[in-house]
Amino acid sequence: MIPRLYETYISDFNTEGLGSFKDLLSVSITRNRNEIPTLAMTYPINGPLSQELTEGMVIVADMGPADDEKNQQFRIVDIQKGMTAISITANHVWADLSNIPLKKNIREAHAGPNRAFDLISDALAWPISGLGFASDIPTVANLGWNFKELANANAAIFGADTAGDQTNNTMEALYSGEFRFNNYYLTMLKHAGQDNGIVIKYGRNMQSITRDETTSGTYNAIMPYVTYSPEEQPQPDGEPFDGKATVQYLANGTINLFSTPYKGHTPVNSIRNGEYLKFVAKTDKQTLNNDTWYKTDTGGWVEASLITFDKSGNYVVNKITAQGTLEVGDDIQGIIVKNDGVGTISYAGPGQVPLYTSPFGGHKSGKYLNNGTSYRIYWKAKDINGTIWYNLGNRDTQWVSSQYFVLSKTGDYATVKAYGRLSINGNVTVMSGPGGTGSAVNWHNRGQYPIYDISTDYGGAKWYHIGQSGGRELWVKAGDNVSFKEPGTVEYKEEDAEKANIQKTAQVPVYSDPSGLSPTGKYYALGSLLKITAQSTSQGKTFYEVGTNQWINSDFFSFAHATDVAPGEDDSDAEPEVSEQTLELDETVLVSEYARITNAPLRVQAVDLSSYGIGNDKNKLLAVAKAYMKEYRIGYPNISLTVSYEQMQGEYQKLTQVDLYDYVSVLFDEVGIFEKAQCTSITWDPVREIATSITIGQLPISYDHALNNFVTNMVAKNTTMATKRATHLFGELKQVMEENDQDQKAGLLKLTRQLGIDDQAWRDSYDRLQSMITSINTTVQDVHNWIASGGGGEITAYPNWQKPTELRALSNGGGYLRFNAEGLEYVGRDGVARSAIDSQGRLIAERITGGTITGVKLEGITVDGDSYIRSIGGDGKVAVMSGDHGFSCTAPGKEKVALDWDQNWGVLRIGNQYLYASDIAWIRQQRGGRIH
Repeated sequence: MIPRLYETYISDFNTEGLGSFKDLLSVSITRNRNEIPTLAMTYPINGPLSQELTEGMVIVADMGPADDEKNQQFRIVDIQKGMTAISITANHVWADLSNIPLKKNIREAHAGPNRAFDLISDALAWPISGLGFASDIPTVANLGWNFKELANANAAIFGADTAGDQTNNTMEALYSGEFRFNNYYLTMLKHAGQDNGIVIKYGRNMQSITRDETTSGTYNAIMPYVTYSPEEQPQPDGEPFDGKATVQYLANGTINLFSTPYKGHTPVNSIRNGEYLKFVAKTDKQTLNNDTWYKTDTGGWVEASLITFDKSGNYVVNKITAQGTLEVGDDIQGIIVKNDGVGTISYAGPGQVPLYTSPFGGHKSGKYLNNGTSYRIYWKAKDINGTIWYNLGNRDTQWVSSQYFVLSKTGDYATVKAYGRLSINGNVTVMSGPGGTGSAVNWHNRGQYPIYDISTDYGGAKWYHIGQSGGRELWVKAGDNVSFKEPGTVEYKEEDAEKANIQKTAQVPVYSDPSGLSPTGKYYALGSLLKITAQSTSQGKTFYEVGTNQWINSDFFSFAHATDVAPGEDDSDAEPEVSEQTLELDETVLVSEYARITNAPLRVQAVDLSSYGIGNDKNKLLAVAKAYMKEYRIGYPNISLTVSYEQMQGEYQKLTQVDLYDYVSVLFDEVGIFEKAQCTSITWDPVREIATSITIGQLPISYDHALNNFVTNMVAKNTTMATKRATHLFGELKQVMEENDQDQKAGLLKLTRQLGIDDQAWRDSYDRLQSMITSINTTVQDVHNWIASGGGGEITAYPNWQKPTELRALSNGGGYLRFNAEGLEYVGRDGVARSAIDSQGRLIAERITGGTITGVKLEGITVDGDSYIRSIGGDGKVAVMSGDHGFSCTAPGKEKVALDWDQNWGVLRIGNQYLYASDIAWIRQQRGGRIH
């Protein structure tokens, strides 16, 4: 058949269309397994149809000998014109679906291929007339396609399954079918070809046929290994530590010092509340309650939750070796920055305003300023309380708080560097100084000008510094004739200018000790590379020592530069750490069966299987390695030979009868293996009506995703074998309640502090707290056991798991998410549930965050409300407890009872009567210290 040319769409195949390509130079149609066919044609540059050819037109041609391969449409996608010929490329019209996206998600369980295609067709962004589909495959699958993740409709249809843990999410992978194309009608068959009984001897004597070696280009052996970190063993005497702390036990009396920080220890001494302890060592490795323990200079050990370093006289200094670069963010808190301007002393009371030596805990310098006096500003700072300070010249003695220094008097202004470009479109106010200061400038030039500085005057108006004219600075006042709307203008952003000023001018203060309360008056500029010799934490802040009696807040250090060395990275003086271990098999290399038979040279692939939770288990490493070899077909012989029409003679003459998807048998004479193979590609000449070449390849691989089994199985094994300590709330609750006496109390104290519960609540409600935690532990274990029991209900899985009864997803931390018919839960690596919802309607969670929680009863040790807690009773009775105002009870038609606090005074209100704290004190005194 000679191909014919048609317009974009064809309504009648019985016509010749625009004409036939009678004088074409060459044409071929390539069909590959489960790929859309393509047509390639060469046509004379001066042929009758050469002027008609445009992209989008349709060429009709036969692409094979079968009836459903006749009169196939190919849409032209590329035309290349040369000196003597035109090269034309066209895709089968089914490729039109590659230009059509889906308009909605597709979700359906247990759908067959016909149903799947119906859903895809219904989801097309625009329809195609005559679109059809049929399949003989009985398989069902669970469909889950997100239209946002698919480039087009064909992306949901085509795409073979690949090796790995999961099935690819396409119709081809889900149903394992073979496609036949008949214009806009697609057929998906379990077997689209037939077995012609042809046998090919696949050996080294195949001189005339293009072929691959039996295992050429593939690995035929693997070297499996894993890396893991063995459990670090504690040092009996801990690590050296220098510090002093105060005993702070919330109960009355004494606390015990213990023989060791580990389970099974015994008391060796006792010490009273408030006494000082000198420490010589500490450890947090496998300790009781997973807490840090300190060793005293007398040899006893005490848990960290029972002491404090936050009281005066206490300290913790750790010698370290590090090197960091000073950096800051976009906030000036804790640093000083350049600030040009003028401000005025404004003080409501009598007397003068004092100057200070530093904005960061400095003292009065002995100098004072008069009210109403204006001063030039050089630097600005913000202290830890958020108060702004201004420097008036000398950074050692002239700092004034913004409480007494304002920029709102006539002549005051503040200036910052800025970058931008404005347009002047009419008359503007121009001054020679910032913030409207200086003298007026007679200047009326229109146009666009760069911005160098921005000044804000006492009234809040903006002034733009745009350069000089006649030796005078030009400051233009913002107004209607100053615009940033014209092309070429760049609007100034005050926030960006402030950020830029910080990065260019900021300096970091130095303190004489790590308390952060004794500034030395010395500052370091940003970008300074400083050597760090020690660190100390005081009042929740960490400071680094950068010289003798020179400490800088750690918040201003970065360790991200090439020359930086973060604390802990320089281990030249540290004790040896437990290094990462590598586990290999006794026989380091696993050789495939086929490589052993052929004695072929080994091509070994190194495979890291650490992600499968093997640890130091060689038996498990061997099992996973074998699954890997099976999944990725290591050493399996590949079949690939291409035979041209001229070579189809002699014993290969029967190949002329082979069509795409047909089967042949292959005998590997090297290893005596007999395998089925398939025609995976065919090139057809529609004019000569012959296959000019065919390719025989291996059958489609049915991946069983064996490695996924190890991802699932390792969860249960890791849970039962977990030896690491619990790092989540429910796990810690369980461990704490297994302890006794002081150890249990110390563990509960640590947990309540982690939860933000006030220490007083721990002391006042200890028995209730203990009882409630026991109840929580029981409920958590009960929910966990209930869900772990599973059930017979089948789970719908995406995309194609066969009737699972439970799904598990492993986290990097060693825990897992479990979902079955009885519930959904996340389990920590210690085997204790962290959050869950079960089929009995119970919900457990370590943290719950939400907008509204509604219920009949709320129980807890502490209940916090940022505004107030309100209780509404019957008949309109309301009780309100507020942190800002106090406590009140009201009821319709009755007196109001309220306990209010006004600054430092407590006021009891009954109806319209008020009783102050001083009155109550007087009554108490008169009644002998009691109020009845």
